[in-house]
Amino acid sequence: MAEKFDKEDLLNWIETQPELSFIRDQANRTFVSYDTNQEDVNKRIEVIGNDTLNIKKGFFQKLFELVWVPGRELRGKCYSDESLDKKLSAASSLMSFSTIWDMVCTFPVLFYLSKGLAALTIPASVGASLLILAMSNAAGKFAMDRNKGNKSLATFLLLIFFILSFVKTAFSGVGLELMGGSQRLKNLKAREILSQKGLLKYKRQDSKAFEQLYANANDECNLYQNQLSQLDLSKNSERREARRIRDLMNAQPKGLANNDATNLLTNYSNQLGPCKKRDLIASLTDVTDLRQDESFSNLNKLEDTLSPLALLYIRSRGTYYANFNGNALKGEPVKLNWFTIDPNLGITVDRDCSDNDEKCVGPVRWASGNDAIRTSTIDFYEKVGRRDIKSIGASLIGFIISIILSTTAVVLLFNTSNDMKVRASRATDLNIKRNNIFTKLRNNKK
Repeated sequence: MAEKFDKEDLLNWIETQPELSFIRDQANRTFVSYDTNQEDVNKRIEVIGNDTLNIKKGFFQKLFELVWVPGRELRGKCYSDESLDKKLSAASSLMSFSTIWDMVCTFPVLFYLSKGLAALTIPASVGASLLILAMSNAAGKFAMDRNKGNKSLATFLLLIFFILSFVKTAFSGVGLELMGGSQRLKNLKAREILSQKGLLKYKRQDSKAFEQLYANANDECNLYQNQLSQLDLSKNSERREARRIRDLMNAQPKGLANNDATNLLTNYSNQLGPCKKRDLIASLTDVTDLRQDESFSNLNKLEDTLSPLALLYIRSRGTYYANFNGNALKGEPVKLNWFTIDPNLGITVDRDCSDNDEKCVGPVRWASGNDAIRTSTIDFYEKVGRRDIKSIGASLIGFIISIILSTTAVVLLFNTSNDMKVRASRATDLNIKRNNIFTKLRNNKK
């Protein structure tokens, strides 16, 4: 026969414990009926309502708790009181706010990483953000079990939470830069490309500086021409030799986007054939000083007026489309006009893109998401290193907030996991004692 369980003692204990006030509040809101006709006094009171608990969670509740972890999820089910649940709610709220903040800050980074997925870019980046958030919250939640046998696993999971937080914090400022300064970063990248290719500022050269170079190139070119005139082109071997000599006469750098005469003569003179070199110098000396002044003035006006993106579009179209998409001249004080040349002249002018080609229309966009992330990362940390707070104010504030939240969350989770009450909530002995009490209640039910 089951041991007699004194219910009155249990009720007295519930009434006297301050941390069980929520149980008393629930009891006060419960409706009961009192049947005076019932002979057994213990059976006169009957609780009205459904005594079956509905603990099944809906989809939206599960999703919400995935993002915002309830405090009760940080403990076990063997022990709890009101003060413990309040403490755990504070810890879980800070952890959840930290992971949500990092998710918002790093979303632009994941967006640009997913940029090649076209229509799936936004769903993929949202899914990746939620997945990383869920992994962080799960690691923090399960790191709370530091009872005997679980300490190593709890430490490992807390380390995972720290690593995820560290990586997200490292890219939080970068993400905010991408979110708020995308256009500035595009112009920064365009300026870098123009500078690397020597296209940022046109430098006027004095044509007289090429006089000696012209004389040497002319003599060498004439020497090749004399060799050509002595060849018998009816013979295969001498035709091959003629082709070789012509290639040497007119050699020029391969794959060079900027074919400006001054740029070629200044930076690539040793790669030019003598006849090509002579012709380029001649093209410079044929221009009068008046026309040079006018042309140089117009170039300076373009450089001072246009954004780096528009300047890159004008000076190196192929390089522009390798890094960006969209119309670089939209909103600029210049207009691109296409014209038609008489086809009888044997000359055609082709447009960059066909009509309504998404690559060429609309606002300027990054062609590669990796380039956007790389440019933003380098720019952000270079400015942090220079303490250039003014230009990255908002991003730097978000970065600092992320550091504070992540550090505080790690410390708070570790300290809370060592709390005796939290460890007791998963204690095996308490679990056995609780089960014994519930068994006695069932066995003694009237």
